[in-house]
Amino acid sequence: MPCRCSAGRRAVVAIALAALAACGDQDEQKLKSARSWSATALVVARHWEQGEVPTAYAKRALRKASEELANGALPEAAEPVDELREAVERGDRAAVRRLITEIAGR
Repeated sequence: MPCRCSAGRRAVVAIALAALAACGDQDEQKLKSARSWSATALVVARHWEQGEVPTAYAKRALRKASEELANGALPEAAEPVDELREAVERGDRAAVRRLITEIAGR
């Protein structure tokens, strides 16, 4: 049976469906971004702990990762990254190693 909807109504429905799909894509993109920033923080921390990157670089990268996480889809993920940054600032490689293990296990 053919649709008796007006062309205008069909257009509104089509736009609404497209908007819903875009929202889903945006949410998925935000989650991917959060996972990426979390992974970046772990990689930077591992390389710092092994003495492969300078402390100044590690602090900046961890601060940026924390900021992006705090403003993204998983703001609670910023806290462990802040803990990593604080351990790097103290020069505490043992704490960084422990935190990496804890975070990676979540």
